[in-house]
Order: sequence, then C-alpha cells, then structure tokens
Amino acid sequence: MANKKKGLKADFNLISILIIPIAIAINFICGSLVLALKLPVYLDMIGTFLVAILAGPWVGCLTGALSIGINAMTDPTLFPYAIVAGVLGLITGMMARKKMFTNIARFVISSIIISIIAVALSTINTYIFFGGFASSGTSILIGAMISAGIPFWPAQIIGRFISEVPDKFISLLVPYLVIRGMSDRYLYKFSNGSVFIEARKAKTAKEKANICGENQHERS
Repeated sequence: MANKKKGLKADFNLISILIIPIAIAINFICGSLVLALKLPVYLDMIGTFLVAILAGPWVGCLTGALSIGINAMTDPTLFPYAIVAGVLGLITGMMARKKMFTNIARFVISSIIISIIAVALSTINTYIFFGGFASSGTSILIGAMISAGIPFWPAQIIGRFISEVPDKFISLLVPYLVIRGMSDRYLYKFSNGSVFIEARKAKTAKEKANICGENQHERS
C-alpha cells in the first residue's frame, strides 16, 4: 500500500530533501542552456515542477524559491521572482495531489491553469518591482508592442502569455513524461507517489474490465 500521509512533515522525507539540490541543478542547467541559445523561453522551473509533482507543494515551494534565490546572488533583479517560483511550486504540488497530472487531459488543463497563474504573478511582480519592464526578452517584446500602439496593460499580458504558455507547457511536460516512466517502487518513496500508483492501478483495472467485457460479448 502506498504511503498516503500528507502534510509538511510527510512531504519533507529524506528522499525529498536529497532531490531538492538535484532539482535546483536541473533548473540552473536548463536555464543557462536556454540563455546561451537565446531561446524565447526560460525552462528554469523543470526541476521545481518535478519535485512539486512528486514530493508535494511545500517541497515544490521551497525548491522554486531557493532556485531563483541562488541565481539572484549574481543577478539581484531576480530576487522578486523567487516569490513567483515559490508560489508556482506550491500550486503545482497541490494540483498534483488532486490527481491533475495522472493523464494527458488533466495535464493539459493543469498546464493552462499554471500558465495563466504565471502570467498574472509575473505581470504583477514585474510592475511592482520594475514598473513593468525587466531585463528579459519578454520586456523587449512588450516594449515593441507598446511602441506599435498597443496599450500598456494589454501589451504586458499578451507579451507574457507569448513567453509563459510555451515555457510552462514544456517545463511541465518533461516532469510528466519522466514520472510516467518511473516504477511504482520509486514513486512509493515520495509524498505524492500514491496518487500516481493508484491512478495506474485504476487504469489497469479498467483495461482488464474492458477486456473481460469484450470476451463475454464475443462468447454471447
């Protein structure tokens, strides 16, 4: 039987604590690669989402905040975005606990919801701390739209949708595919592991029931 205990203490078990620095390293490597290649996405939350989906909301929150906070030591303008990363990690972990990453349909819905939240948080955060324009490529795009005559707030929202939606979809897709390939034995070690184990069992039981139903239909 998979471990069903939830809560702060259950989330921060030994394997969850050990995977946090690995997730932060994944964020740093992916983010640095994207920056070097000048791609129109960030991909600096893949590790955060992986941990949040597996280990729960509180581990996801801490991982997201730490990941951006560490990078902010070399670029202080990133510090405000540690709040955004922490909140997104928290929400993703909560959604995973509600079985929102157990099949492709729910994954797509979750990606849309998280993207919308990311757009809202990023827009508000950037406006509060930087007047709406940070040093990212998104701000360049927003500035171009404003220069073309698009009002300030529509330009902010459109620009961040253009960058956040594909970024968050890819950043969530990678953990989703990784977890699909994980064994029950390994999933069992994480706080949210029971969610995926039970979903697999339910799917297997449904498939067996369908096969039995087809066999009985053929015999009749």
